[in-house]
Amino acid sequence: MSKRIGVLTGGGDTPALNATLKGIALEAEELGYELIGFMEGWAGVLTGGSYVRLNPDMVDENRGGTLLQSSRTNLRASNKLGEAVDNLKKLKIDALIPIGGDDTLSVGSALSEHFTTTFVTKTIDNDVGINCPAEEALDYTKIVNYFCPGFPSAAHLVAKYVHDIRTTAYSHNRVIFVEAMGRYAGWLTLSAAYGGADLILIPEVTYNPDKMAEVIEKQYRDKGHLIIAVSEGISDANGDLLTESAELDSFGHARPGGCSEVIADHMKNRIPSLSSSVFRHQVLGYMQRCGSPIPIDRDTAIKAGRLAVSAVENGQVNHVSTIMRTGLGLEPHLLNLDQVLKRGEDGHVIRRDTDSRFYDAENFSISPAGIGYFRPIFGDIPRDHMGLGLDKTTIE
Repeated sequence: MSKRIGVLTGGGDTPALNATLKGIALEAEELGYELIGFMEGWAGVLTGGSYVRLNPDMVDENRGGTLLQSSRTNLRASNKLGEAVDNLKKLKIDALIPIGGDDTLSVGSALSEHFTTTFVTKTIDNDVGINCPAEEALDYTKIVNYFCPGFPSAAHLVAKYVHDIRTTAYSHNRVIFVEAMGRYAGWLTLSAAYGGADLILIPEVTYNPDKMAEVIEKQYRDKGHLIIAVSEGISDANGDLLTESAELDSFGHARPGGCSEVIADHMKNRIPSLSSSVFRHQVLGYMQRCGSPIPIDRDTAIKAGRLAVSAVENGQVNHVSTIMRTGLGLEPHLLNLDQVLKRGEDGHVIRRDTDSRFYDAENFSISPAGIGYFRPIFGDIPRDHMGLGLDKTTIE
């Protein structure tokens, strides 16, 4: 009897989710499996009737977002894991493949104690996985889950918007703060280096407004305009987010966002030599996670989806299809969930920070090691970002 497997997409959307679904659908068809796609993530599993029968022709791997739609439904907090398992059994599902970030995977991990489950990672924050041990020499092949499908496309968009806004910054002598997603991790913001960001501020490094003001004032004198990329999750010296909404999602997370405006105001007060009209901010918001995937993201996500189905075929329960860097390039590998997610004593998932070796905190910039990380994704940083107009030193 052929197997019937389920798949869902949870949490925020990314440009590579449909590509992952495509890989799952292709492999399922080749193996003769029936594929059931649950609508709206874990919410679809709870209703038990909100699903579609998927085949490869239904999924466009070049389209962003998710055909199955998504939600932030926390089965553990609502004590509905048992109900979800019952619904899966009623539908005669043999195995489930959740696609998501740390929240989706943490729910899936709890469910996997009662039901056959395997996973594919997803998040533009790139905070699922484990860095190369800090006490060892940097070895990119030891990064567990080199990137999450969806991250490369979102990083490409951040770099593009940072690059494109340069023309306005130059034309009007502006200092523009561009805010990227990343409450806990600065991976996405770090990619702004590929758009020519002059300064980069990530949440893993304590925000020092006085030091930033000093650097901005000096660089502005030299360049006459600046682009500064900041993560939405920047905190003050007490560890409190500069901005967050009062509304919490089902996982207890407050929504950050808007810190670029706060930081711009800080700089206005600390750099009186510059008119307050010089400072501007731009929150990228959903513009980072929309649109089509870039080729490396699409192709890797398809492979990762295929591998997750092969895990079901081979009885590799509770495994994750992760991206690893090898001598042959970036390829998906199957690892046990415990090898991919670090957990605290309370059982909660510990998110992956930006590797400190990839960031130059003294100069608010990407480090050579950080460029080495991005090289197999984007290559070297383009050197044409500043070719916009006159050098200030040439103007009399």
